[in-house]
Amino acid sequence: MIKTKAKNTGFTIVEICVVCVILMVLLIPVFTLMSQGSSGTIHNRNEILAREYVANIIAFCNIIHYNHVKEFNLDELNKLCLENESKDFKIDLNDLGKNFEGLRQLIKDIKVKVKEFQSNNSNYKYKIVTVTLEWKEPDKKNSNKVIMSGMVTER
Repeated sequence: MIKTKAKNTGFTIVEICVVCVILMVLLIPVFTLMSQGSSGTIHNRNEILAREYVANIIAFCNIIHYNHVKEFNLDELNKLCLENESKDFKIDLNDLGKNFEGLRQLIKDIKVKVKEFQSNNSNYKYKIVTVTLEWKEPDKKNSNKVIMSGMVTER
């Protein structure tokens, strides 16, 4: 019988390190793309939330009494509340804004401008309500802005 010497088979530590470096170089662009994709998604989500929040403010102006529709800013926004005389129905703009908590932390400013008009040919009065919401995302330099207008008429 002839005895043969068994060969050691396997990978050396150097070979494993080379493979790890190659994989790392190949995966860096993949992770970069995934990161940019998620930041784009977050930006789109915040813009949609901002538009919906502004639309809620305009809707709120439509349900309060015509004479109470006035200009206000971010500090006054938290105090806006509507309730009927019997106090069994209450709408608080803060309650409407609870769905927007992620966005509300990023808001820099909200301005509501109101211009009143009266038609020459009729007794109708109306106000144009323009809401500007500005927010800044943590990883961006520039702030984002949504501007929306609506009309409120006297009933």
